[in-house]
Amino acid sequence: MLKNISMLDLRKRPGQVLDETFYKKYRFVVNRNKKAMAVIIPLEDFKRYFEDEDIELYSKQRIKEFLKEDRLSPSQLKLLKSQK
Repeated sequence: MLKNISMLDLRKRPGQVLDETFYKKYRFVVNRNKKAMAVIIPLEDFKRYFEDEDIELYSKQRIKEFLKEDRLSPSQLKLLKSQK
């Protein structure tokens, strides 16, 4: 579950926010002056998305650049397009 929390509320109850994150798997968007500033996520989410240093996240734009730069053979290009 995604919840919004103000910085003031986070300062008032940090232990409760951590417990809800750890035990209930809540995710928090921390807001200051009505602007989203940070997120608090369960450790499992962090490990799943950020811990493996060998994995690089690519944007669609970067993938297009790879396709141009790598000059794939027509059969390889067809295979890549079919996987999308």
